[in-house]
Amino acid sequence: MDIGSHRWKSSKDCESCHKSIYQNHQKSAHANSWKDPIFLEAFQKEPRQWCLNCHAPLHSFGSNHDFKTLSNDQTLKGIWTEGVNCAVCHVRGNQIYGKQTRNDFKDHTVLGDTSFSNNSLCKNCHQFNFPEKHHPKIEYTNVIMQSTGSESETMIPSLSGTNLCVNCHLKSDHRLNGTVFDIDWMEDWKVSTLTQTIGNESIVNLTLKYPKMGHTFPTGDLFRSLIFRVYDRNQNILLEDRFEKKMRIIDLFEVRDTRLSPFISTEVSKSYIIKQVPFECELVYHLQFPIENELKSKFQDNQLHRPIFRDKCSVK
Repeated sequence: MDIGSHRWKSSKDCESCHKSIYQNHQKSAHANSWKDPIFLEAFQKEPRQWCLNCHAPLHSFGSNHDFKTLSNDQTLKGIWTEGVNCAVCHVRGNQIYGKQTRNDFKDHTVLGDTSFSNNSLCKNCHQFNFPEKHHPKIEYTNVIMQSTGSESETMIPSLSGTNLCVNCHLKSDHRLNGTVFDIDWMEDWKVSTLTQTIGNESIVNLTLKYPKMGHTFPTGDLFRSLIFRVYDRNQNILLEDRFEKKMRIIDLFEVRDTRLSPFISTEVSKSYIIKQVPFECELVYHLQFPIENELKSKFQDNQLHRPIFRDKCSVK
């Protein structure tokens, strides 16, 4: 796709006429896809063109470029450092595209394009397989790495009668919500626990009600994990249950997939038998769980995980 143009390059080019849209976009995960500090940390370890294709789509580097120099230089100012800016979705060549043709803007016309009436633009970066080779060109295996796009095609229609990602994720004035940059959506989660004591054992019952979603949760990055924990009075972990997709990377074998699926229900009830006496329960959304320990010295807690619930384990 020929994205970008000589005239409409930067999102700043759109600001004068679309100020509120520009301001909302600047706060989004799209605008920060290249600048995200966790991504940059990962990019330093595996500096590949493949990563830039979605985190900085306007880049023009060839596969032979020394990408490690990019991750070490935070003074770079190229248009590509704007991440997924306005031009990535709306500009091809020197023409601006949108959901429908419009001639009411002062500086440009908008041509209607069917890609805004389906999920093809979103799937470019939210649906892909594990790569097999990176050089001289990227080649893929037949094993899915991120499946948010295909999940939406089966789940969204059952929830809202449509299969468009933007119906949930794009609000007025281009407010992109429901991403790892947002925490407001967690206010709609309802978590409760109830503990029963039977002899020398305790049974902790977890009830989790969550908003309707058009995909599994967590989705996307395989490092994301929703974890329920039970602690004793000394804050020792008595139990840990993970809602996640776990892959064995060496042979791309799926070890487990315990993620929440709104296609079935938006409520989960589980019971756990514990030998010790439970004291506190918590539910936390971890963004980089497998490598969290090595990131703790460089990032604040709220950059690595989002607490959803923590309270005393209620006793019946």
